[in-house]
Amino acid sequence: MSLLISLAVIAAIIFVFAGIFQVIGPDKDVEERLEQDELENDSSEGRNLGDRVNRQLTRGGFGSRLAIELAQAGAQVTAAEFIAINVGMIIGSLVLGILIAKTIVAGLALSVVAAFGPRFWLKRKKEKRMGEFQRQLPDVLNLIVGSLRAGYGLVQAMKLVSQEMPTPSKDEYTRVVNEISLGYSLHQALAHLVDRMESEDLMMVVTAINIQNEVGGNLGNILQSIAETIRDRVKLQGEIRTLTSMQRMTGYMLAAMPFFVAVILLFMNPEYIMQMFVFPWYAIPIAAVISMGLGLMLMNKLTKMDV
Repeated sequence: MSLLISLAVIAAIIFVFAGIFQVIGPDKDVEERLEQDELENDSSEGRNLGDRVNRQLTRGGFGSRLAIELAQAGAQVTAAEFIAINVGMIIGSLVLGILIAKTIVAGLALSVVAAFGPRFWLKRKKEKRMGEFQRQLPDVLNLIVGSLRAGYGLVQAMKLVSQEMPTPSKDEYTRVVNEISLGYSLHQALAHLVDRMESEDLMMVVTAINIQNEVGGNLGNILQSIAETIRDRVKLQGEIRTLTSMQRMTGYMLAAMPFFVAVILLFMNPEYIMQMFVFPWYAIPIAAVISMGLGLMLMNKLTKMDV
């Protein structure tokens, strides 16, 4: 048993450090350019294996969706690397909980937290990046309108956006310009942008561009009107979010407090807290988790307004 625990600890440490290296390590684009000639002549088996694994994962529904979410969040990891990090955290948390609390229930509880932790981080990072893209959209449209009125074409205006705007608009429009240079049509590149960012306002902008390309018209005036509408919506959404921020934070704190108290008691006095996980008393924490989950869903519904 001790040998298996030792091997599991070693495997977990390897996964965690590999994941940390992938997140904060050297820039992948630079590394790929530096190693391009070497890869063409003498392929690296480890790297090719990782590429093959990632391609197989992204072909499936779950892997494809995960790859899109990673791109939306701007994470510098592939789907295979993200799954490896998640597995390493689960194994490490399971072993850590067993070694510290001397009970498998503690390890299972920590492993559940570790299983959902990376997904929560990815969701928050995705929401933050997409929200920032939404807030930058009126400024992007103003820059495009000014470029069009100065005599630039639409693609040249987007290239100017990729040079002048901060991230994430800089990254996304750079990708649009690169796709067009690789042979995609403007319609296809903008459709890919809409798929990545999942923004209704952006979809409205792309629809206006596509209609203008078909029937003609003054694209600058159209985009300026859309920019004013989006700016008013962003302002109203910010005011609503500010008014409901106190209620949302109170709900989150009240929902998280029992879990923090349970974890503290689990490490300080495992025998005391473990009495809740025996028949029939384990129904109490199960019902509490379900009730808190329903309460959070109801709170989010009440504080979320579509404008």
